[in-house]
Amino acid sequence: MRVNKERLAKWKGIESKLKIADIILTTDKQSYLSAAIRKATKGHWSHAALVFFVPNKKLLFNNTLVIEALDNGIEIHRIQKYARYMDQFDIGVKRVPGLTDELREKVLAFMLNNVDVPYDFTRLFAYLLKKILGNFVEKYKEHLINKDDFVCSTFAQKAFWNAMPEDKKASVFFKKDFKSEFSLEEVTPADIARSKNCIWLYNPHR
Repeated sequence: MRVNKERLAKWKGIESKLKIADIILTTDKQSYLSAAIRKATKGHWSHAALVFFVPNKKLLFNNTLVIEALDNGIEIHRIQKYARYMDQFDIGVKRVPGLTDELREKVLAFMLNNVDVPYDFTRLFAYLLKKILGNFVEKYKEHLINKDDFVCSTFAQKAFWNAMPEDKKASVFFKKDFKSEFSLEEVTPADIARSKNCIWLYNPHR
C-alpha cells in the first residue's frame, strides 16, 4: 500500500496542473482487449483521452473531466475513473506545447461537437486482425473505416488537427509520416506516446 500512496500523491500533484486538451494515456492491466491493442501497436498504452474540463473555484467545480471514445461513443467522465484505481490502470500525461487559449478553445469545441458520435468497432477489429489478415486489411482499409466515427486515438488526433491553421497542422500530427488526410485515421495510442509533437508531463512510456 505504501507504493500506491506514493503514486497517488505524485498523481495528485500532476492532476492539479492539468489543462484543457492535455492528452491522457491509459492501460488497463486487467483487460484482454487492452493487452491485444498493446500487442498490435507494440506500445505500452491502449487508450487515449483528452482533458475536457479542470477544477474551477468560481464555479464551485472541483473535478477534472476527460472526454474519450468508448463503446457507446464519445463520452465525458471524471478522471477518477482511472486515477482511483491505480492498481488496475497505468496513467500517462502528454501535452501539445505552445497551445494558446484560443487553440485550446478550438480543441474544446471539437470535443463538444462530437459528444455521442459512435465508436468505430470495425476499425478496431481491422487493426487487431491486421497480422492475420495482412494484405486484405491494407488493401481495403479505407473501406473498413468510417471517417465520421472514432476510436480513442483518432478522436484525440482530429481534435488537434481541426483546431490548427493549415500552416501548423503538421505540428500536431502524431505519426511519423503524413501521406494524406487518411493518415489521421491510423493514429494509435502508441503513436501519440512516441510522438515528439507532444511532450511528457507524467509517467513516460512508449
